[in-house]
Amino acid sequence: MKTIWSKVEHELSTKAKAILESMNPPAGEGAIEALEEHVGQELPTDFRDFLQIHNGQSQESNPGFFDMFSLMPLDLLQESWDELEALREDVGEDAACPGDWLPFAEDGTGDLLCVELESGAVSKFISDDDENEDVADSFEGWLADMHAALKNGEFTFDPASGFGIEPKSSEPDEEEEDDGADVEDDEGVIDGDDEGDAESTLSYKFNAKGIDVFEDGEKMGSVPRADIVRVRVSSYAGEPLISLSLPDGSDPEEIELSTNIDNVADLYNFLGKLKGWDEEAFKEALSNAGSDDEIVVWG
Repeated sequence: MKTIWSKVEHELSTKAKAILESMNPPAGEGAIEALEEHVGQELPTDFRDFLQIHNGQSQESNPGFFDMFSLMPLDLLQESWDELEALREDVGEDAACPGDWLPFAEDGTGDLLCVELESGAVSKFISDDDENEDVADSFEGWLADMHAALKNGEFTFDPASGFGIEPKSSEPDEEEEDDGADVEDDEGVIDGDDEGDAESTLSYKFNAKGIDVFEDGEKMGSVPRADIVRVRVSSYAGEPLISLSLPDGSDPEEIELSTNIDNVADLYNFLGKLKGWDEEAFKEALSNAGSDDEIVVWG
């Protein structure tokens, strides 16, 4: 553990110093043993060793850690464990996650990274989906993935976003190679001039960097997350309508999204990662969307 962490630490010191500055001091041996007693199992060796280096991250001005997740200190980790235990009692393990998954990182929307106490593997618990995800064979392997992204320059990092180190996806690069003419559009807001083409169908894909926009299945461009300045909720034909306002002068200046789109869960997850997002205010706005009022929920 000390070897891989020293490598990560070296890269962070020059590329994402804010993350290093947010790391907590080591967890005490007594606190770690108390956690093991609480969950009824010993922690995987590599995760235990990491806690003896850093007890997660400070929750003050947290810049995130890796892939949109922030590390939790032991008190929040235990709190999340108890919440998952209660969830399993309510909906069953199949609809929640296995009973030996110990959460150690969260993304602010209910999704959690967990270390599997039996195997030591790292998996993602997805709060609004029936299927969880495999992430890495071990906690040390997860850190190795972070180190590789840092060392190879395959990442973006904005300390103000709270998302931590965000690995670059290879998918946009492949699309740019297929059609070099779209490269400039992919870096900003799409050209929304589709007059005379009323039959075209727009669709959207939500990812860590922003929103990819497709027309009749063909990628037309993308909207960077940072370009979203306001989120409003209204209604259309009795259904909630979510409007994303973009900077003045953009084309288009607004994206209107129905809650009937197939990937609405991805939309909600995307919105939940906006800095300062108020989940409760958003849910209340959706429930009141039948009125004629338009509610600003963010920005």
